[in-house]
Amino acid sequence: MIPRQLQVLTTASKMKSRTVILIAAFCATTVARPSSLTPRETCPAGSNFPSDAISPYMLVPISKSEPDKAFGGVSTGIVTPGDKCTIVDLNVSDYIDGEPTLLKICNLYFALPSAEQASPHTLEFSGPGHFTFTGYLTGFGADDSTTYNKQPLLGPSPPFPPPVIVPGSTYTIATLPCGILPGSGGQTVSGALCSSDTSMEWYQTGPDGDGSCPLGFFVVVS
Repeated sequence: MIPRQLQVLTTASKMKSRTVILIAAFCATTVARPSSLTPRETCPAGSNFPSDAISPYMLVPISKSEPDKAFGGVSTGIVTPGDKCTIVDLNVSDYIDGEPTLLKICNLYFALPSAEQASPHTLEFSGPGHFTFTGYLTGFGADDSTTYNKQPLLGPSPPFPPPVIVPGSTYTIATLPCGILPGSGGQTVSGALCSSDTSMEWYQTGPDGDGSCPLGFFVVVS
């Protein structure tokens, strides 16, 4: 789903900043992955994320056929052809390791291993793999009350998202300056993943995979 155009003050604040970073727009450009993302032996290339990679803090489904239904936050995202989408929420900190995020690069990835590589976590996939990434304005995310008719304010979407996304690879969704002003306290960034022809359910893991290959959205700040 896409966004704008996917401090060490104390130990606690540093940990917080590492749990909250995504990308102010799932704006996409095709660029080389950071050299730190070396392939795992048994996982798709590009999914060996560093331990401080950021995963979403909330996934929120919405449905075109049930436009006023609020599904609330979930751990397993869902996309169905022409109907259900999943909104992905992350927080981008204004400082990373004591340095302003403003000057750093946010790299948004979607890791989609095979179902076998994702086991024991949920990954169901059916269809040719055409997806759209729709971005919301920075600072506007989904919550438990979000519905299809009550979405965050729209922002720019990526001009060149991956044309096809299928299991067995890690995809670059966006690479761009993080652009979060120092002193802002960080920003919520959010985007929606939809499809016209593909069904998918995935359990969002942490960057180490939580017992499997990493699965879902991740941001690496470089």
